[in-house]
Amino acid sequence: MDTFSFLSVLFSVILGLALTQILKGFRALMLARSRVRVYWPALIWAALMVLVVAQAWWGMFGMRDFREWNFAMYAVVVFQITLMYLVSGLAIPDIPAEGVFDMRKAYFANKQWFFGLLALTVATTFLKDFVTTGRIGLGGNAYFLAFFFVLSVIAAVIKWRWFHWILAPFCVAIIAAYTVLLSFRL
Repeated sequence: MDTFSFLSVLFSVILGLALTQILKGFRALMLARSRVRVYWPALIWAALMVLVVAQAWWGMFGMRDFREWNFAMYAVVVFQITLMYLVSGLAIPDIPAEGVFDMRKAYFANKQWFFGLLALTVATTFLKDFVTTGRIGLGGNAYFLAFFFVLSVIAAVIKWRWFHWILAPFCVAIIAAYTVLLSFRL
């Protein structure tokens, strides 16, 4: 077994748990549907996190060619995917067993953590690139990540509901375009 195959087991477990967090959230929403006040930007972000986690998992395969791994490389990858797990857990918070669950209220109560950790996840991508390759890549990928970092920081501090109503579908469009343009090759 090569080093990447060994390390990728933990990477896969953490990313799998991130997906599980989101899917459990969707299941909980379905089961409690009569008690849930839906806020569609929160649903969009939860669905986007499924795409982000899946794309990250897909992108991890690109590290299979790294022959020499060190602890810094391993640690930065684990840190990044741990952040993804935490963001995924905030996408749809736990629904109480009784009473009405207001998704809008939960969204705005958690938005600073959600978008702050999302921004940190993006920043960690640049760190991961530097630690694993010795350089920070430029081009379309870096520009998209920088733009998404800025959007995440802004979203963490902006409280205007209309901004979040516009941001969610806008991010669907840019993340879908990013995935189509840059991420289909292994």
